[in-house]
Amino acid sequence: METGKLIDYETWLFAVLVPHRDCLPALEIYRQSLFSDGKDGAFSFPAAAPLALLHRPLKKGELKNAATELRRELGEKHIVCIEQGEKTVNTLRFFGPILELPFHKFPEDAVVQHLEKPLLAPAILAPGEIAPSPLLQAPAVSFRAAALANLSFTRILSGMEAGSTEDFEPEYSFTWELGPLQWLPKRT
Repeated sequence: METGKLIDYETWLFAVLVPHRDCLPALEIYRQSLFSDGKDGAFSFPAAAPLALLHRPLKKGELKNAATELRRELGEKHIVCIEQGEKTVNTLRFFGPILELPFHKFPEDAVVQHLEKPLLAPAILAPGEIAPSPLLQAPAVSFRAAALANLSFTRILSGMEAGSTEDFEPEYSFTWELGPLQWLPKRT
């Protein structure tokens, strides 16, 4: 008799802002600090900022238009982390550095929820988990180069083999797939 995996999934689609890779070292140090502080979900989300929860992925032209509009709104400004915060999106609790970013709307027929004051590379907090100490400082991240993309983010709700007695904690078990990047155009 063959035993297979009993797997159950919950998936969300997001429009995300992906910073240039030069920001990654500071983000990784911050995420390691969160993990060291006992936040097991510090590495559960990719190095991106969710901007909107979607019904459907954005089309290439929609991403391109949104990237052009966001560059126009930003002008000469850098995107910076201003403080730490918490946000709940559907059943996900996020914690991370808040980006100072102009609020941008995506096509309404694609959007479930627009996310004002997006969090960069947020940690996932489990239900009832206390937010990290205010003594942990958000990273001093500043960037102009960024891209927009679709993100498919999936929680693995169960994944034990049939008959297994191993514990499984779905609060921090995720997979994700980042779509093609649409870079914000250079400043003109």
